[in-house]
Amino acid sequence: MKKNLPMIIRVLISALFLLSAFAKLYPTPMFGITKVFEQGQLIPMGFPEDLVPYLSRFILAIELLIAFAILQKNYLKKLIIPSSIGLLVLFSLHLSYSIFLGDSENCGCFGDLIPMSPLQALIKNIITIAVLGYLYKNTADDKENSCSKLSIQFLSVLLVMFAFLPVSSQTKSEGSSFVSFVEDDNFKHSEEYKILCYFDAGCEHCQHAARSLDSLSNLSESFPAIHIVFSDTEQDNIPSFFEYVGNQYPYQVMPFANYDTDEVDSYMEITFPDYDNPIVILYKGAKQIRLFDGTGYNEYHAEELQLLLDK
Repeated sequence: MKKNLPMIIRVLISALFLLSAFAKLYPTPMFGITKVFEQGQLIPMGFPEDLVPYLSRFILAIELLIAFAILQKNYLKKLIIPSSIGLLVLFSLHLSYSIFLGDSENCGCFGDLIPMSPLQALIKNIITIAVLGYLYKNTADDKENSCSKLSIQFLSVLLVMFAFLPVSSQTKSEGSSFVSFVEDDNFKHSEEYKILCYFDAGCEHCQHAARSLDSLSNLSESFPAIHIVFSDTEQDNIPSFFEYVGNQYPYQVMPFANYDTDEVDSYMEITFPDYDNPIVILYKGAKQIRLFDGTGYNEYHAEELQLLLDK
C-alpha cells in the first residue's frame, strides 16, 4: 500500500484540479468563468478588469495542465508539484484575507457547482498542500525531462481554453433592449421618466440599490415609476427583498437561463456577459438616459441619479 500511495495521491490530486477547472465553468462555461470566477474571485483580489478575462483562462489552463501532468513523470518534482503548491498558496492567502474581513459567502473555488465558504476552502487547500508536500518528499528526482513536451501540452491546453472560451470584444450596448422585455405595457410605453431594474432577490447589492431608490422616491411625489425584473434563481427571497426595501414595487420574474432555445428569453442571455447586477436604468420615454451596473466604476449612485432627475 505504501508503495502505491504516491500514485494514488497523484490520481486524487489530478481529479481535484480537474474538478476545480470544470466547476468554474458551471452552469454554463461563459457564465461560470465570467460571473463566478472572474467577478467573484479575481476582481476582488485586485486584478485589473481588462486583464482578468485573460488571467482566468490562463489559470484554468494551469489547472488542467497540472491535472494531466501530475500523472506523468515529466518535470514532476522539479516543476509540477511546486507549481501546484504555489497556486494553492496564492489562493489560500486570498482566502485568509477574506476570512479576516468576515466574508462567509461562496468563495468560488469550485464555482457554483460546490459552494464553499472561504474557511472551508482554506481548510481544503491546507490539506491538499500537506498531501502535495508528502508527495514531493516521496517522489524520486526527475531524470528524463522534456521541456518541449511540457510546453506543447501547456500551449495546447491554453489554445483550447481561448478557443472554447473566447474573450468578448463587445462593447456595452446602450441597453435599449432591456425595456423590451418588460411585461407591463403601461411602463414599457410610458413617455415619462422611468426606472428599470434587473435584480437578484438574494443579492445584497441589489437590495441596497432598491432601498436607496425607495429612499429617493420618498423625497419626491413625482419620482419616476420603478419596475423590477427578477431572475428566478432566488425567487423565494422576493418577499424578504421587499421587506428589506420598505415598499413593494411592480415586478416580474424571468427564467435565469433557458437551455432549450437559442432565443433571447432569459435573464442570463439579456444581461450576460456585458452587465452585472445590480442593473439600474433611467429612461425618458424610449430613450435611455443612464445605465448603472455592477459594483465597480459603473455602479449605481443615488446622488448621480438625483442630479439626472433634477436637470
